[in-house]
Amino acid sequence: MGLTDELKDHIRQECGNPAVGIAPVDDLSTQEIEALQETNRLMAKYSPRYSAETPVLQPRDFLDNARAVIVLAFNFYFGRDRALPGNPPRGEIMNFYVNQDCLTYIVEKTEKVTAFLTERGHTAVSVSSGIPVKIMAARSALGRYGKNAVIQAGGMGSWIGLNMVMTDAPLDVDVPADGECGECTLCQEACPTGALDTPYQCDIERCLTLHMVNNKEDLPRDIREKAGTIIAHCNACLDACPKNRKLATQNDISEPEDLVYPEIAALVNMTEDRFQELYGGTFLEYIFDEKKYLQRNAAVALGNYGDPQYVPVLVDALVNQPEDIVRGHAAWALGRIGTREAREALEEQSKKEESDSVRAEIGEALKQ
Repeated sequence: MGLTDELKDHIRQECGNPAVGIAPVDDLSTQEIEALQETNRLMAKYSPRYSAETPVLQPRDFLDNARAVIVLAFNFYFGRDRALPGNPPRGEIMNFYVNQDCLTYIVEKTEKVTAFLTERGHTAVSVSSGIPVKIMAARSALGRYGKNAVIQAGGMGSWIGLNMVMTDAPLDVDVPADGECGECTLCQEACPTGALDTPYQCDIERCLTLHMVNNKEDLPRDIREKAGTIIAHCNACLDACPKNRKLATQNDISEPEDLVYPEIAALVNMTEDRFQELYGGTFLEYIFDEKKYLQRNAAVALGNYGDPQYVPVLVDALVNQPEDIVRGHAAWALGRIGTREAREALEEQSKKEESDSVRAEIGEALKQ
């Protein structure tokens, strides 16, 4: 048995049986580089964590004498049997965002891959960022792009966590996976904003996930209306995809339900201590940066849910929250619900509101 087969057998037996592909270390094409530069430019419009000047790196920038990229797709399917939003309404945050066990799992399994190669005299480096993992996955036999621009791994769908290992080991690279989505358009039809109108591409400026997770400004009004009760990641295209049905459930990683499916109302006026208690040290804290963006999203979700019993929660936010972005989106939500109590609270706050941006939101809310 050759080194490539030995490695793949080791991965299946010792690393949680992920899907595995081996991609060449060929440079990214001019078209791929331009697309990544455009993505950086667009993301930088919404989040200070991105820069339009971020250089696009080539695979060998991570390992000069690299000969292959090992791409791993771990099962991150925890089941989709919860009916949302329910009553009281709950939102959803992907397990990876709130549960360190997910990251620990990937790191531990990937370390077994690097150790296997190191013990045989090769250099192997885990690479979790800096290189577009989706492009590397599509170059291998691991999977292919769906019409929602997300990688689908054979037998695992697109509920996966991806990681890579760069190595100088002489591995046999894969032939890329064949096939497309054919006539199926279910993911495109499910997208609330039309971000997937062009097959196999995502117009990220129309994507709810970009705005709900990465946008550090006021949410555009059309995005607010289309977001429904989403408080973070939009999973509409994943839920619609036929490749994501009848998947094996991941049972080796915990799924803390209160973090993954939190009650929306409790998020709107949450304290910093409560935010840290729930999400401190998680990827959610890193990507959101400040709790006010989760509060913003929760206020919008309550407005779209439309139940007048949550007007007092939103009034509390409108009057007492210190962040303009939370008060402004609470005003929008109150206008969306539109009861007498909601309108009276908006009118009262408009008389004493000191923030120009919040006053503008109140004015627009009263027009609804």
